Amino acid sequence: MKSPKIVVIGAGSASFGLSVLGKLLLEPVLAGSRLCLVDLNAEGLEKITRLAERASREWGSNFRIESGTERKDLLPDADFVILSIAIDREKCWRQDFEIAKRHGIFHYAENGGPGAFPHTARNLAIVMPILRDLEALCPNAWLLNFTNPVPRICRAATKYTRIKTLGICHQIGFGYMMLGNILAKDLGIDAPEGYRFRWEDPDRERISHGISERASEKADILAAGLNHFTWMLGIRDRKTGEDLYPLLWERLKTHDPGFEPLTQEVARLYGLFPVPGDCHMCEYLPYTHTASRKVWEAYDIQMYNLDLAQSNREATWAEIEAMAAGRKPVDSIRKSYSERAEKIIAAMVSNAHGYEEALNMPNNGHISNLPTGAIVEIPAVVSAHGAHGIAVGALPEPIAELCRRQILLADLVVDASVRGDRNLALQALALDPMIDDPRVARALLDEYLEAFREYLPQFGG
Repeated sequence: MKSPKIVVIGAGSASFGLSVLGKLLLEPVLAGSRLCLVDLNAEGLEKITRLAERASREWGSNFRIESGTERKDLLPDADFVILSIAIDREKCWRQDFEIAKRHGIFHYAENGGPGAFPHTARNLAIVMPILRDLEALCPNAWLLNFTNPVPRICRAATKYTRIKTLGICHQIGFGYMMLGNILAKDLGIDAPEGYRFRWEDPDRERISHGISERASEKADILAAGLNHFTWMLGIRDRKTGEDLYPLLWERLKTHDPGFEPLTQEVARLYGLFPVPGDCHMCEYLPYTHTASRKVWEAYDIQMYNLDLAQSNREATWAEIEAMAAGRKPVDSIRKSYSERAEKIIAAMVSNAHGYEEALNMPNNGHISNLPTGAIVEIPAVVSAHGAHGIAVGALPEPIAELCRRQILLADLVVDASVRGDRNLALQALALDPMIDDPRVARALLDEYLEAFREYLPQFGG
C-alpha cells in the first residue's frame, strides 16, 4: 500500500490532535499520504489544519491535507481511521464522580466502576453512527480507537460492526516508568531520589516520560490483561535476556512504600506487578471505593485533576494558535509523546512486521483463560496482513477472575448503551464490585440517566 488515506476523527483536540499529527507528519513511510482531519469544533479544526499544513511544508512531509466538519465527505475509501472523541469531558467526568460519591462510592469514574457506565453510554451514542458510516463508506479501513473506555468502544465495534478494530493506549509507558524508578540504580537510570508521580507536578511529563523511555531502552516488559488492568508476565534485560523479576522483588523490599503504594500492595498479593499504576488500577478492584473506609487516603490515590486538565488545554490552544499563525516555530511538536498510531499504520503500509507491546483486540486464545471475543490488551505483530496478537498463555486464576468480572460488565454496559436497555444497565451496575446494594444500583441508574439525558438519546433522552 502506498500513500494511504488517513482520516482523523477528533482532530480538533488540543492535546491528542497535536501529538498524533506531529508523529504522523514525521513518519518517513507515510510521506505523501492523504490526511483528512475531522472535528465538529470548526474553529479548533481550522487552527489544527493550518498547523498541520505548515508542519508538513516545513518538514518536507508532502502530506495532502484536507479537513471538514462533515465526516461523510472525507471517509470514502479511507485506509485508516483514527478515532479520539469526547463530549464535555471534564464537566461530565466530574458529574460521573460526584453522583457516585453521594452514594458513598469514591472512585476514579473513568473506565471502570459505576461512572464508566455513563461514560461508555455517552461516547457510544456518538461512536455508533460513526461506525455505521465506516461500514458504508470505507468498509475495508482499519479503525485505530483511542476513545475511552477503550475496550468498551472496541467491543461495540467488533460485536456490532464488521470494522477491523484496534484499541490503542499508552499506559504501558507508566509500567516502564515504575520499573525504571524501582530499578533505577540497577539499570543506570537517573531518576530523582524519592520520585512520586503527581498530577500537579509541572515537571511530571518530562520526568516520568524520561524515566519511562530510558527504562524501555534497558528492559523489555511482556504484559497482558485488560486495558488499564494489565500485568507484567515477564521482565527481561533487553541486551542480555536476564530475567529481571527476581531483582524487582528484591528491590521492592526496601523501595519507598509511598511510591504507587496500591500497586505494590497488589503486586505482593497476587504475585505479578501491575502495569497501569494506582490511578487506573483502582478502577477495577473491589476494595478501593468505600468512602467511609478512606482507602484512597490510606493509599494516597490521586484523582485526575480536572481543573488542571482544563487549564492545560487552554494553554495548549494558545500555543497551537501561535504556531498556526507563524509566530512560533513548529519544532516543539516534534517532541510530542508518540501514541503509536503512526508506527502501526507505517507497519501495515510497509509490511514491516512491527512489534507492538500493547494493543487492544478480540481474544482468540491469546489469553487462554479469558473469554473468546473479549477485548484484551496483549503484544502483537503488525504487518500488511493486519495485527496478529501474541499468545501469552493463562493469567494466574485470581487475576483472571478479576478480569472476567470486568469483561462481563463491559459486555453488559456495551449492550445496554447500544440498545438503550435500562434493564441491562441495571444488571451491569448491580454486578459491579463497587456496588454492594441493589438499591444503590437503581438509584445510580436513575440519577445518571437523568443527569445526562441530553447525551443519551438511546435511552429516550
